[in-house]
Amino acid sequence: MFRKAQNTVRIEGILAEVDLRNVSYSNKVGGTTEAIAGTIKVLVDQPIDGKLMNLEIPVDVFAIKYKNNGDLNPVYESIEKLKTDYVSIAACGNKEQADKIRITNASFRKNEFYNQNGELKSTPRVNASFFSKVTGEFNPEATFTVELFVSSIAREVDADGVELDPARLKVQAVVPLYTREDANALNIDLFDFVATNPNVINAIESHWEAGKAYKANGKLCFTSKTEKITDAVDFGESRERVRTISVHDIMITGGSETPLDEEESWTIDEIKAGVAARKARLEALKNKSKKTAETSTAAVDKKKADLGF
Repeated sequence: MFRKAQNTVRIEGILAEVDLRNVSYSNKVGGTTEAIAGTIKVLVDQPIDGKLMNLEIPVDVFAIKYKNNGDLNPVYESIEKLKTDYVSIAACGNKEQADKIRITNASFRKNEFYNQNGELKSTPRVNASFFSKVTGEFNPEATFTVELFVSSIAREVDADGVELDPARLKVQAVVPLYTREDANALNIDLFDFVATNPNVINAIESHWEAGKAYKANGKLCFTSKTEKITDAVDFGESRERVRTISVHDIMITGGSETPLDEEESWTIDEIKAGVAARKARLEALKNKSKKTAETSTAAVDKKKADLGF
């Protein structure tokens, strides 16, 4: 049976920013559906490979206001309370007065879209529904537990094909999940997990195989870094500029050596069907993006006057 994989993210940190809005849209039966949607950011100081990292984890939220039976949706209530009752760093100006927040049952998904050049952009994001304030012991973390189906395992290399030092292992894997659009439809997302700890790298390379499913746990390393770039010139002085790069590493820190039992795992045919569904979804997204771009271009052209130059 093609089942949803375990995909649990736990976040505990300081509420950095709240960007939530009440929205409404036309539903399939001709009425209007009220909802709340947006993103919050949580500041998490978490050790990764022995180094304390200052992370800012974006968390996507969405909930309709009423359930099918007309009752108020508890998920909506939870998000509305976050919007009105929680204090963020952005609102009060400092970490000391901002609320500490705990999220125990989030999950990660892929945020995928096509840009104006028709290029697919894909970034892992966290989705959550319920939140609570931390009033007692505070243990900052951004961790996960996931069941994954391994597609490939390889050491990362630089632009010249030379293996990185220190080593980084990339595990490309499929995570079966429910689609947001239809809670009864199963689909997959494709993620690049990384391992940087030498012991973890050795364990994965020794025990994991492509085409089999395993359980893994780890840490989210969502941060940014800056690098200096020198623009090459044929003459005169070169120009140096600073570029900020967003990092969205899903880092494996442990897991099972043996694969999941056949009853718990997924067959190759099931995974292929999920991959095909993902390709169809992305193709539809690409066509929609292309149509939107063409409409925008046509609208701009109508505002231009042909003056002969």
